[in-house]
Amino acid sequence: MNEKEVREHVRKLRRFYTDVVIYLGVNTFLILVWALSGVGYFWPIWVIIGWGIGLGLHALSLGLIPQMTSMLPFMTAEWEDEEVRRLMDERESNGNETSQAPKPKPETTAVRKTTTRKTTATKTTKK
Repeated sequence: MNEKEVREHVRKLRRFYTDVVIYLGVNTFLILVWALSGVGYFWPIWVIIGWGIGLGLHALSLGLIPQMTSMLPFMTAEWEDEEVRRLMDERESNGNETSQAPKPKPETTAVRKTTTRKTTATKTTKK
């Protein structure tokens, strides 16, 4: 990684950590409102779960959850680079002309049967 890429990654990390602080603050406030309003149904759970899923996916994309990236290798930047190299090598091994030429469509001879139907309009009258 060059310096530009590292700086971009650090900016993404800073944004993620800011999002976590906001998440904790808002959810603490919602729990406080819930507690002061009579401690009935714990409705803040829906905000906690929904927003938490988003934060979890964000953490996963930044590589902050390394165990998950080993289970889901396509979430890493390295996988993307390797996949690009693999596809480029595959394209070169097939030759440029054959990979760019459109595949011919198989010819089919389908007989289309048309039927004509006479329709008659009927008029109804009220009495």
